[in-house]
Amino acid sequence: MLSGTAAARAAQQPVGQIYGGAPVVGAGHCTAPPPAPDLPAGDAAPDLLWPQQKLGLSQAGVWYLNRGKDVTVAVVDTGVDPSNPAFGPEAVLPGPSVVDPGDTADYDCSGHGTAVAAIIAGRQSGLFGFTGVAPEAQILPIRQSYDPKTPGSSVKLADAIRTATAAGARIINISIGVPDDSPQLRSAVQNALASDVLIVAAVGPWPKSYPAAIPGVLAVGAINDDGSAVDSRPRGGNGAGTPALVSAPGGRMAVPAAGYPDGLTAMQGTDLAAPFVSGVAALVLSYRPTLHNWQVVQRLEATADPPVTNPSSAPGTPASADPVTGYGVVDPYRAVSEDLPDERRPDPSIGPGVIVSPAAAAMPGHDAGASRVALGVSAAGVLALAAPVAVAAARRGRVKGSRAGV
Repeated sequence: MLSGTAAARAAQQPVGQIYGGAPVVGAGHCTAPPPAPDLPAGDAAPDLLWPQQKLGLSQAGVWYLNRGKDVTVAVVDTGVDPSNPAFGPEAVLPGPSVVDPGDTADYDCSGHGTAVAAIIAGRQSGLFGFTGVAPEAQILPIRQSYDPKTPGSSVKLADAIRTATAAGARIINISIGVPDDSPQLRSAVQNALASDVLIVAAVGPWPKSYPAAIPGVLAVGAINDDGSAVDSRPRGGNGAGTPALVSAPGGRMAVPAAGYPDGLTAMQGTDLAAPFVSGVAALVLSYRPTLHNWQVVQRLEATADPPVTNPSSAPGTPASADPVTGYGVVDPYRAVSEDLPDERRPDPSIGPGVIVSPAAAAMPGHDAGASRVALGVSAAGVLALAAPVAVAAARRGRVKGSRAGV
């Protein structure tokens, strides 16, 4: 009998040549092959690779200093296709699904999670000029949804955050947020923050986007190639939406297409801006591994390129945040290289004089506030889900600085 992964891949046959390349054998869990690339095979169109140029991703730029080695980024999304040529042989760790407990996240029916992961850690593979921000970082995929247009519940998202925290991820990227808050989600976020994990989340098209609207989470907005803001206002125009703290490229761009070995496709949105920020955070943590999560946030804000209409009052000091673009567009080179004189100051988001540090009462699986919230999520169950991920990663020597067993 085939293993679950092998059986899934054997269940669906290739469907033949499609514009942008033929798909590899897909997962039987998918009711249809992933969306075909909408760009000609072998041609990404240089203007669709503007984010790489905007952020200065090159050997002469930030990669001269760092490429994200020894940092694991959890991608809470639709799964990731590890066979995509955007990834190196061991770039994608085995990850679980919180949608179907016991299932894996090593296939991607929509292609969304693969695109997000490639933006974070895609290698310089010659895939038509595409590259990720931190090509030596590793990805831990966790499936929260099969379709980015169906984000799922805040309780499932809480499951995913706890799983990523327990597995030792330094950064959690959430490009598919939810419109509803819950005690379980807030508890999972606080547990992650207390465990020194950085949560990066896209703002979404709702009056409030979660977890981006939760204090301590780095909320991300987006810009187009001309520097204008990508509209992230709520559907229907009601309210201003969740304010961003920083922004990144999110206008129409070329990204790898899941399930197609030679295809790129065009996508856009704040959901694609978040992984650019996660990639920059991975560069920072790889170069400066002793920084806490709040220090990384402070660094990204202070070194961002401020909006033209909202200039900083002094070098190295963030301007007041714009609701849509935050303190500005992240700058990888400055974020990694600059020395900030006030980097050791207390985290202002949790009160004066209090410095964030992992506490025994808030280690993964032991949340002091969990007993005071609805018990729809079992911490033991989440740890059971995450344990195989942590063990597999530890055996391969890939999850560094894990706090799961502290």
